[in-house]
Amino acid sequence: MEFLAEYDAIPQSDAKRRVGLLRQRMKADGPALLRELRERRPVFATPVGVFVTRMADVVEVLSTPDVFTVGVYGPVLEEALHGPFMLARDGADVHWHDRAHAQLMLPAEDFGPVRRLTARIADDALDRAVAVARIEGRTTFDYVQEYAAPVAARVAREYLGFTDVPEETLHTLSQRVQRAVFVNQERDPEVHAAGVAAGKELHDLVAGVIARRRAGGTAPGGPAPADGPDDVLGRMLRASLPPGTGREMDDERINHQLVGYLIGYQQNATQCAATALKELASRPDELARAEAAAADEDPAVFDGYVWEALRFHPFVPSTPRLCVRDHVLAAGTPRATRLAPGTVVHAHLASAMFDETVVDEPYAFRPDRTPVHNLVLGYGAHDCVGKYPARAVLPEAVRRVLLRPGVRPLPDAVRDLDYAGSPYPQHYTVTAGATASS
Repeated sequence: MEFLAEYDAIPQSDAKRRVGLLRQRMKADGPALLRELRERRPVFATPVGVFVTRMADVVEVLSTPDVFTVGVYGPVLEEALHGPFMLARDGADVHWHDRAHAQLMLPAEDFGPVRRLTARIADDALDRAVAVARIEGRTTFDYVQEYAAPVAARVAREYLGFTDVPEETLHTLSQRVQRAVFVNQERDPEVHAAGVAAGKELHDLVAGVIARRRAGGTAPGGPAPADGPDDVLGRMLRASLPPGTGREMDDERINHQLVGYLIGYQQNATQCAATALKELASRPDELARAEAAAADEDPAVFDGYVWEALRFHPFVPSTPRLCVRDHVLAAGTPRATRLAPGTVVHAHLASAMFDETVVDEPYAFRPDRTPVHNLVLGYGAHDCVGKYPARAVLPEAVRRVLLRPGVRPLPDAVRDLDYAGSPYPQHYTVTAGATASS
């Protein structure tokens, strides 16, 4: 039975059964469910909020922050970060001020250096994983635990500036925070408490890093220590804002910013490295073309393969917003819907990227697809503030794997990402190929 027919057959008063069916179908085959909604009920009211599935409507929600705010998760995020952060706010007081500051700290000019950094770290991680597998007599290794997660964490240490913080600590604590804020929709108290505690631990670790940097001679607006690293944290410690901007970036606010960057980066980068490879490996012809493109000196063509792969498996398939005043969504269309203040709206980016009314041949794998139809890094006021380094890290992490002979997902298990009961990929088995020097 089609989803909507089965859903509508449940009495409206039985919200529990309706929500249960919705979640069961979304888990079993989310793309099929979203396709049915796009075609038959693109603005779909449920007991847990309104699902928005068409490209135009998702764009409307995400580009109207004065109507659709981040109030769904904002307070929880700030509780976990123990202070204000731009992703948890709308408006000029925190969001736009801190976003402008962040864009100076994470500029487009970082693309090349971050890509080279990622290549070096990724090659080293592959060498280690292959060498350990050989020493232990294995012919495979765990791509997530031995490659994707360590690479993301090592880039965070060297580029963002989490010096002296162990890689596993960065990965584990950031995962707990992200799960508590963005995945724990039922607000399970144990998950929430674990996320808040993890955020406090990250805050205190970063406070120590900042104190050690300051002890080395970095003062606001002053010169960097001669032997200090030139990373994002170093930039923030050296930067001074013009008088009259209204918000001083003291060490506590720098702490919130840096930890916030990590929360938005570590798990997403790890997952993307796994899901992009999985999507490519499940399409042998596209994998072969991606391997050829990976060897080209200009990686631009290859990058298209990664972003197209992530379109099929985005790390943020849906993002919630809180409607704060009366608004007619999709006004002037047959699907126009009046939303009341207090309505939770789920903007389904994963659905919008397959909207047949906008996207040409949405189910075809096309690495040359226009970036306008790729919402992997979000859209609007809260799109990925780290999009420039992200465009370097994510494709290069996958590219280094495809440049390595013999490191590939198992042929009979290319889609077997093991989540181990968590919201994030935990294990993915790949063959152990040669080291770079062999």
